[in-house]
Amino acid sequence: MTYTAALFHPKTRFREWFKVRKKAAAEGRAQRSVYFRTLHELERSSNRDLDDIGISRLTIKEIAYEAAYGDLHSQIVSQRT
Repeated sequence: MTYTAALFHPKTRFREWFKVRKKAAAEGRAQRSVYFRTLHELERSSNRDLDDIGISRLTIKEIAYEAAYGDLHSQIVSQRT
């Protein structure tokens, strides 16, 4: 059997990976929080209030998504290029 020696400390890579994953998870939780807060706030609004700000009940989910994650269409275009 042949063994090779790694030239890096294995815990360092795991630690870096863990920090990146932890940060990504925190950002995801923050985005979901914004999405659900916006969604519930708009759903609780009366039809009159929504009409005053120019929002249809059919677009509430789209607006909440854009508030949390940004414009979906621009993300799709940037992934293609």
